[in-house]
Amino acid sequence: MNWEAVGAIGEIVGALAVFATLVYLAIQIRQNTRAVRAAALDSSIQAASLIRSDMFKSEELSQLFLLGNENPEDFNEVQRYRYRNLVSNMMWAVWNFYSQSRYADLSQDSWESQKYVVARILNTPGGAWYWKNYSREFEDDFVEAVNQIVEDENCEIDTHNK
Repeated sequence: MNWEAVGAIGEIVGALAVFATLVYLAIQIRQNTRAVRAAALDSSIQAASLIRSDMFKSEELSQLFLLGNENPEDFNEVQRYRYRNLVSNMMWAVWNFYSQSRYADLSQDSWESQKYVVARILNTPGGAWYWKNYSREFEDDFVEAVNQIVEDENCEIDTHNK
């Protein structure tokens, strides 16, 4: 066997090795992408679940939310502060779904499913008060998306049957 044949075989083997490596890396990237999406979804669900769990465990917190939805202006300063922070936590959990659907390639359906949550929170007198006074704490594109949801008649729901 001459050296040219050996060199040609070496090039073929090298090309096959590079191809096999690229296939392996593509598989790994795909698996990593799935893992990132799963982690993003889990993060969003955990944020929302934590708030719901806190409200379930605390009758006082649930009452604060329900009364605040009617009119936070009737609250004293501490109650209004607590209501504002509760709704802020809720909206940050919603923002998590929004941002994960944009930046972590989480399904757009995950964000779409939150539109009724946004409407249920903000289409109350207290929610409207919160959003009017504190929406600037969020990114402009999120504020715009939320404003569209609040104005969307298809998202209007019976806020008394939360």
